[in-house]
Amino acid sequence: MSQRLRIAHIGSGRTGHLVLRMILTTPALDLVSQYVHSPDKVGRDSGELVGASATGIVTTQDFEAFLATEADCVTYLATGMGRTIDEVIDQHCAILASGKNIVTTALGELIHPETLGEARLMRLQNASHAGDTSLIAAGIAPGFAMDVLPVRVATLSATPMKVVVSERILCSAYSVPGFFAALGFGTTPAVDAQAYRPGTGVALFGSPIRLMAHGLGWHLDEFRDRKDVAIARSDYSCPAGEVPAGTIISVRITAEGIVNGEPRLAISEIWSLSDEVIDDWEPRPTPNGAPRLTRITVDGTPSVIVDLALAGSPLPGADATAARVINSIAAVCAAEPGIYGALDLAVTPAMTASARR
Repeated sequence: MSQRLRIAHIGSGRTGHLVLRMILTTPALDLVSQYVHSPDKVGRDSGELVGASATGIVTTQDFEAFLATEADCVTYLATGMGRTIDEVIDQHCAILASGKNIVTTALGELIHPETLGEARLMRLQNASHAGDTSLIAAGIAPGFAMDVLPVRVATLSATPMKVVVSERILCSAYSVPGFFAALGFGTTPAVDAQAYRPGTGVALFGSPIRLMAHGLGWHLDEFRDRKDVAIARSDYSCPAGEVPAGTIISVRITAEGIVNGEPRLAISEIWSLSDEVIDDWEPRPTPNGAPRLTRITVDGTPSVIVDLALAGSPLPGADATAARVINSIAAVCAAEPGIYGALDLAVTPAMTASARR
């Protein structure tokens, strides 16, 4: 790439931190602004926030000043949790209308933009045309392992009849606020069953299932979902929290897409606190194995099974998400104005392959 792309960044949580460091070490990218939410991060050098050399870029909490800065692309890593979907869309619309492209991780629905519904999608499309800009959502799950990759794998089968994605995440090192309680870890199955809200699996995986259906040319009739749990045989302690014997240590949430009355698309995600085999769900954990495992199964002629393991760090999913964000920048900046799904643009590893080590 002959000209450096000017990047404005939002988000300094774990994955946002990783993306910011990658921006600073990628020769084709030039950080020009950073917007932060936390008062303790305001007015600090962006390099200082990630333990790097000073950049001369001072963080701001003034969103209007952030919008006024000239930039080619915004890497949007702020969480959507704790905000309404319309608040998040409003901020994305303002960025697009200001003349900046966006690579975002804030809304899983944007992996398949039509999931947002016509009115919300139209707001984003109008903003993109006003600013002559584009948006793409990036990530690993959703955004690659549970939707894009299964569609690509299905091209190996002459008669794909069913696609199942099964993922296991070993998450004892997670420290995301509310994560432990939200999944029901450390509670009894009876208490968890009362707390579980039907439709949770659809909320989590509806967008990637819709994306797979779109890629396969299938019409979805409806969704179904369920939650399964496994209990600890003995007391278990980890950084994420305490799990007494007889309480939940492993959780599986499944969503199915029904096509012609049959469950032909399915995503199951397992969150396990221990790599000891507590449950009988696939893929199985292995001692000292990769902390994130994905199995894609395509029933057809031929049938295809692909295992994807992310390793090399305690939370490799965050590393992979950050890489997908960085590698999506060139594609979204080169695209015609619009709101793009995860299957719509060609993303290559050229950006991260050029990074300074």
